[in-house]
Amino acid sequence: MPKIYIYPKKGDDFHIKLGDSQMSLGRSADNDIPLPDPFCSSNHAIIVPKGERYFIQDNNSKNGVFLNGKKIERDMELKRGDEILLGSTRIVYDLKIDTKVEVTDEPSSSANINTIMHLKDVLRRPDLSTTIHADAKSLDIEAIKTEHREVSVLSEVTKALILHKPLDELVEYIMDLICERIQMDRAILMLRDEVTTQLDPKVVRINNKQLKNQKIQVSQSIINTSVDRHSSILISDVQSDTRFRAQDSILKLNIQSAMCVPLWNNKEIIGIIYCDRIATPEQFTNDDLRLLTLLSNVAAVKIENAVLFEKALEKEKFEKELALAAQIQKDLLPQKNPEIEGYDIVGTNIPCLQVGGDYYDFLEIDDDRIGIVIADVSGKGVGSSLLMASLRAALQTEVHTGYNIEDMAGRLNNLIHRCTASNAFISFFYCELNTKTGEMRYVNAGHNPPLILEKKKKIQHLVSCGLCLGMFPAQDYESSVIKLNPGDTALLYTDGLTESRNMDNEELTEEGLAKLLKKHQKLPAEKLMETIFEELDAFTDGADPMDDMTLVIIKRNG
Repeated sequence: MPKIYIYPKKGDDFHIKLGDSQMSLGRSADNDIPLPDPFCSSNHAIIVPKGERYFIQDNNSKNGVFLNGKKIERDMELKRGDEILLGSTRIVYDLKIDTKVEVTDEPSSSANINTIMHLKDVLRRPDLSTTIHADAKSLDIEAIKTEHREVSVLSEVTKALILHKPLDELVEYIMDLICERIQMDRAILMLRDEVTTQLDPKVVRINNKQLKNQKIQVSQSIINTSVDRHSSILISDVQSDTRFRAQDSILKLNIQSAMCVPLWNNKEIIGIIYCDRIATPEQFTNDDLRLLTLLSNVAAVKIENAVLFEKALEKEKFEKELALAAQIQKDLLPQKNPEIEGYDIVGTNIPCLQVGGDYYDFLEIDDDRIGIVIADVSGKGVGSSLLMASLRAALQTEVHTGYNIEDMAGRLNNLIHRCTASNAFISFFYCELNTKTGEMRYVNAGHNPPLILEKKKKIQHLVSCGLCLGMFPAQDYESSVIKLNPGDTALLYTDGLTESRNMDNEELTEEGLAKLLKKHQKLPAEKLMETIFEELDAFTDGADPMDDMTLVIIKRNG
């Protein structure tokens, strides 16, 4: 459900989650959302749900309802980030207003920093000798109290962070926990972007209402020192320290004290937490810095776990969608081999990924003709499988009793060129087999030449007669004719077979595939296909295929 974020001119900001019922807003206490605003009418406005959408409605208010600076005359649908003005009260729909954070490039050196604590010194196991083995008279009571406070706070925060939360909610919750335990005027949590590697503000907390909506400037040099030196930084007594007179980013906002702590997940720094005091007169202490460092380490580990958890969920979702896509693609391929008297015809497809770009099909034209196609879409994966599905749909439309094979190839080419990127194309072989005469009329658009093995073991290659589909528009394709005589075998394949490599990085090649065909010519088509793949597996020593592999075998009996 969306939320509305309410920013009264006086008093604390708050937010309300919208539901299925309408909500009234106004000065009167009987409203669903009372607004202590003297410029509001008693019952000023209503937020009305309609399905999953929400509308703002003026409830006959005296001063009107303003949406994004314009007075509304009718019910208006709310969009994320829309700003509503009721009297002097600002309301933002489904988007929290964040203070702008600016990282400045002011030069500075480590001399401008009062305290640096290296992470390994803060996060190592504490030396218990002072609390266990020391003499009573040398016991540091204050140190024991500080250590007890740290352990107590860490235990409390760790328990609070046990349950999983989505990352956006988690970082907000972490800042709430930290702000409750360390007094500060402002705080920023920044996380490193995985792509740009830049630190981006994710959460901003303004605990001093006088500072709301002011720009926050954070010194880049302080961040760099913290990250590069894997250290927590404390800057205190800024105003009285003459070393900071050149630091406009600190002095112009009258910063009294500041801390910058890395978010270290025990492997790498994934971000920082910066906080400062402006109106609060007390300076941050070394104990504050140490506690913030310990809390930041717990937070960083939890953030990393949340990121990994969300990635795991995304991966699981993607794998489910990919499995569904693979099943859909499998359903688009022939579910059974054609049964034609006098012929033995089989086909199979083995994608190297869950989905692939190879395609084969058998299309019944009439009682005496069958269309047989094999194609290879450039690339692999989901994109190629979608293009393969488009080709199949277009081909199903093109092939009918009165079609022309050359015109069909030309129209398919224009369709693929028009609907795909310049680097996408399809190698395509289509033949029309007359089952009465054995005549095969075919078009080869840049595909691997199918092999025809005659009964007397002579090999013919059905070479290309044009460019791959989709490379250039308005291409002409010529068809050729060959006859499949009794005892002949036609082998249609994609380059995933011929480009398979062995342990010496040698390809099977077209000649190697032809040798396998000659060697096992007398086998039935199904057994021949199984044997070819067994021989291929032996050749590659069982290595996973580098490309999709598709094979169609047409044997004319006799």
